[in-house]
Amino acid sequence: MIFLVVAATAPLTALSSNISISIGLGAGTETVGYLLVVGALLALFAVGFLVLSRYVVEPSAFAAFVTFGLGRRLGSAAAFVAALAYGLASTAMVAATGYFAELTLTSYLGSSPPWFVLSAVALCVVAVLGVRGVDIAQWVTAFLCTAQFVIIVVLFTAVLVQRPASAWSPDGLMPTEPFSGTAALTLVFCLVCFGGYEATAVYGEEAHAPRQSIRRATFGALGLLLVVFAMGTWTLKAAHNDVVAVATADAGALVPATAEAYLGGWAGPVLSVMVAFSFLGAAIALHNMGSRYLFAMGRAGRLPDVLARVHPRHGTPVLGTAVQIAFTAGVLAVFAALGADPLTNLFPAVSGITSISLVTLMLGCCISVVVARLRGQVTEGPWQAIVAPLLAAAGLAVVLWAIASNYATVTGSEHWVVAWMPAVPVLIAVYGWLHPGRAGKSGLQP
Repeated sequence: MIFLVVAATAPLTALSSNISISIGLGAGTETVGYLLVVGALLALFAVGFLVLSRYVVEPSAFAAFVTFGLGRRLGSAAAFVAALAYGLASTAMVAATGYFAELTLTSYLGSSPPWFVLSAVALCVVAVLGVRGVDIAQWVTAFLCTAQFVIIVVLFTAVLVQRPASAWSPDGLMPTEPFSGTAALTLVFCLVCFGGYEATAVYGEEAHAPRQSIRRATFGALGLLLVVFAMGTWTLKAAHNDVVAVATADAGALVPATAEAYLGGWAGPVLSVMVAFSFLGAAIALHNMGSRYLFAMGRAGRLPDVLARVHPRHGTPVLGTAVQIAFTAGVLAVFAALGADPLTNLFPAVSGITSISLVTLMLGCCISVVVARLRGQVTEGPWQAIVAPLLAAAGLAVVLWAIASNYATVTGSEHWVVAWMPAVPVLIAVYGWLHPGRAGKSGLQP
């Protein structure tokens, strides 16, 4: 469960993209401090999140949690938004896998099949693992995550050995202007790095996980990611005399350039391979989460009941997987036919929708646990069910405002189509509100 959460975040990719961009365009080296702030915010969120997980075990975790305290209509709206967000995020990750695989093969062999062919191969891998379920997916994602950790630790060690102690000074790591525009932008990018945080609850039913396992996996994943991201960011700062200038010039090249400078020329191609596999791991994890939302929505009557069918041997949502694969294949086919670039065209739209959607869903969970406590649906104490969720809700509201205020920068595009893309989850939420499904519980209650 921990590895499935970590795989969804694609640590090496997050370090090479979101964190590097934050260093160049956001709060610079203070990104380390903001990562700690976001970690504390997510820890507060996890307190209420885990309260709800004791009462609801459901593959559509966020949506089921919203339903528990705020009712079926809001829960249905949340389910549709989450399914859309994870479906689009998985599609973007599959496209990126093909894109970076093409770059890797070209660098090694001098030529390569086009990205959409390689993305199709990646999609087949995702489909097979989606049907096989958590039992095999955990081992694949564990391998991919471990490989990412290894290269980050190797880079850290190389910089530690080659740079003087003064380069590792903590000066400039802590936030100094928490209400500035750059700070808001950094908060957004830091929070996006922890995407897929609900995976521990999503897989709770399928993995037959006891409550203490969900709790350990949630905080374990958060702690592991926080250490990796903070250590990686500090390493980038120590590796350069002026890391902000390097990141500003080309944020995407910051990590590869650092690796080549401290590990040698071989590190660049190896890193490109690892980035491709990092995206593949994220695609697997996000696809599985999206397919389980479709399964839960079919079981609840929000979508056709046929989506609630599972594989007779593996017990996985096989039709939900098929729908998700077909959706991804359709989107990629359109982009390939138009000759569009998967990174500059697909990613901008997806990043905006997923960040707004997931932060809103987390905010809904915070409100839900407070309402449930006031109604007597949960019996945990004031700290767990009221104070911590309200503090987390306030922080998430600030992040949501930051995303809206810096939307063009978050997406990397000022195109009007991208700017209006947030209307899509709003419309699908309205549809979900109007189709609340059957009365009663769609999940398993202890």
